[in-house]
Amino acid sequence: MSFLHVSLLAGALLAVVPIALHMLGRKQPKAMTFPAIRFVRQTAVAAQKGWSIKRWLLLSLRVLLLVLAALALSSPRVPSGDFANYLLLGMFALFALLATGVAATAVANRKSRGLRLGTALIAILLWAFTGVWGVATGLGGAKQWMPVSTGPIATAIILDTSPSMGYQYRNKTRMDEAKEMAGWLMDRLPVGSQIAIVNSDSTVRLLADRTSANRQLEKTVVEGRGATLAQRIANSIDALERSELERREIYVLSDMSTVAWRDAESSGIATRLGSPAGQTVVEESAVGGQGQEGKILVQLIDVSVPETEKKNWGLKKVSVDQQSTVPGGSVSINIEVEGRPGSGAEQMTVELVAEPVERNLVVRGDTVVQPELIPIDRQLIDIPDGGAFSARLTWKDLSEGTNHAQIRLSRPDPLMVDNTAFLSVEAKPQGQSLVVAQDMRDAQLIALAIEPAEQLDQADGDRDDGVARSSNGPKIDTYAKLGIAPLSDYSNIVLFDPSGVDADTCDKLQRWVEEGGGLMIVMGSAHATPEEWMDSPIRVLLPGVVKRITRRDSSDRGIVLSPSVLNHSMWSIFERPVEEIPWSAYPIFRHWDLEELRPSAYPLMRFTQSELPALIEEVRGQGRIVTWAVPYPEPFAHAPGTEWSELFRTTRAEWPGYALFVGAVRYLASWSDQQLNYFVDQAAVLHNNTNNMPLKYQLFDPSGEQSSVESSNETLVCNYTRFPGTYRMKGLRPQGPVIRGFSINVKPEEVSLTRVKDEVLATAMGPGNYRLARELSELESSIGEGRFGRELSPFVFAMLVMLFMAEQTMASRFYAASKMGGVTLRDRSPKAKEAA
Repeated sequence: MSFLHVSLLAGALLAVVPIALHMLGRKQPKAMTFPAIRFVRQTAVAAQKGWSIKRWLLLSLRVLLLVLAALALSSPRVPSGDFANYLLLGMFALFALLATGVAATAVANRKSRGLRLGTALIAILLWAFTGVWGVATGLGGAKQWMPVSTGPIATAIILDTSPSMGYQYRNKTRMDEAKEMAGWLMDRLPVGSQIAIVNSDSTVRLLADRTSANRQLEKTVVEGRGATLAQRIANSIDALERSELERREIYVLSDMSTVAWRDAESSGIATRLGSPAGQTVVEESAVGGQGQEGKILVQLIDVSVPETEKKNWGLKKVSVDQQSTVPGGSVSINIEVEGRPGSGAEQMTVELVAEPVERNLVVRGDTVVQPELIPIDRQLIDIPDGGAFSARLTWKDLSEGTNHAQIRLSRPDPLMVDNTAFLSVEAKPQGQSLVVAQDMRDAQLIALAIEPAEQLDQADGDRDDGVARSSNGPKIDTYAKLGIAPLSDYSNIVLFDPSGVDADTCDKLQRWVEEGGGLMIVMGSAHATPEEWMDSPIRVLLPGVVKRITRRDSSDRGIVLSPSVLNHSMWSIFERPVEEIPWSAYPIFRHWDLEELRPSAYPLMRFTQSELPALIEEVRGQGRIVTWAVPYPEPFAHAPGTEWSELFRTTRAEWPGYALFVGAVRYLASWSDQQLNYFVDQAAVLHNNTNNMPLKYQLFDPSGEQSSVESSNETLVCNYTRFPGTYRMKGLRPQGPVIRGFSINVKPEEVSLTRVKDEVLATAMGPGNYRLARELSELESSIGEGRFGRELSPFVFAMLVMLFMAEQTMASRFYAASKMGGVTLRDRSPKAKEAA
């Protein structure tokens, strides 16, 4: 226990005044014998004992009144952890005092012996229990601490920078509210205090300059990932323990979301705050009692929104089916929108807006001028209360270069961070294709389908027909020359009805695929039986085991293609969802049955009825292999009446087979393992061939900051991705500037409005190691209690009032009885007793 005004305890010395007056008022009365009252002497002497007890009881009350008055005026304070114990101690003392008064009254009024003994026993037991409780509280309180109440303070102000701190309520975000609270706290710190504004997980640095602390506070912004408050508290404890100031305080301003406290229970903060290890116990001369020099006051400040007021609709998941395509190509974007329970049902529009591809960055000062966004696609959605809705948008006609876009919700809500998602897709010219077939007519037809505007050339260059040859168009070759072909010159290879491929060539193809190549295998009639397929070296490139060939009569139109993967970049060539294509109009009459697929292979389309795979994609290393179990186009060498399918029927109204084939070739030709879309704090890694690309780039992040990125080992690594948005890069080469970029988004699990449970906080921080305030008035009271302890004055004053009322009641009854007793009541001399 400590006292705010220790000097006022000297007022307890006034308790000797009633005792002195009582002793001075004890005059010896004269002995006078009156015959008329001799019959009542015996009764008066017997009553004398009761009045004597009442006098001493009244004196005790008056002395106790003065002691309690001095105690109340000195403002006694106790540690918050011991407050309940001291309160109970006072209650037991009051009950013991009352029991003592009752026992004394019973004796004074000559009640029955049983009543006197019973009340006396109760009083003794209550006083004994009060004494034991007081000793236990005192011993337990020795482990508690009372902070030094004067002098500068080493203070760490921790701000939660989680995405949920951007929630707007009453025209202020939670971060704005936290900053105002932090400024209020700094204004009330004593002169000479040290301040640390903690807004990241890095080392905490205490500042003696208030201006520097204010600048650091102003720079604090909401980030794209959940804050690790436990780590920040631990770092703050380390910094405060190094401070030479005795008074040490930590303030945590947070909306108390689960994301910010997710690792708190296993952080060990409770042990560090509650354990005296490494702390020196010193005596406190200023406030009395004992304390621990290293003890840190921890104050949690809740700036959250009331649960009933929280509303949010957000983009739960946004994914693009491919991050690279060809110029003029398109990609599909799958979106899932989710509403927070209690937000109500809502109808809104999800829209895709894109930037024009930049050939140069316009920079004004230190800021990149943002290009105007162009609407591309949109969809009206209905979100049930607490439910989700899926949408699909198409980004068409992408320009060559890095394309940037945004997915936005038209309905704004208080939390904007999950209303927008950023996307980047690279459109690069289609790499050169190699078409290999046994029949040159098949190869030329496929090459014409891939790039109909180009004049085609044979890979060996021995054509002598006078036709101009294109170096970028598809090349055609036979299987006999495939083994010597420079595979590294091609982005994709089409093997149409492969046969006669030796093992060395198959191994060479497999290595090429694993290094990032795209291979298409079109199974036809070159092998007549499944055994021939499985005995051929080409089996190492197949996605599964060839079991049989299925044949149907041309009149049986029951087998058609059926997509088993609805969201794939191959389907972006279609003008509508792949499941809406009239595949039933193009029956399959013959197909190979592939079973026991490899773990890395999965069917994109199946044959109806049998559900066997028709179009299979397999991942091999960094590359892809797409296998057709039915040939397209129809082989020239097929006999009349032995067509495999009607997919090759291509008119103005019937084109799906052609589009499916071209889409697959484009997918393989433009597929890249280059990732352009990342999450916050995830390192962005971009390929950078310095033979034709700049060595250094200038990086512009969404916050306006600039940095330099240099290529190393043919890659660019950007580690600073704290904020969601579009990151732009500008490099220079002799041919002109090179503009690249990527997008950063917030992980959906990093955005949460769910409040952390009190049990989690108690476990993480330790009971009694922290205080929690939600309003400014609560904060003021909490800081006062934390710095100076809980005040007992109100309770002491209450006891003082009760004792005063008891004293007044006893005094009025005592003096009234005394006046009625006359002179005889004061005849207490020995002579009078002898005469009696």
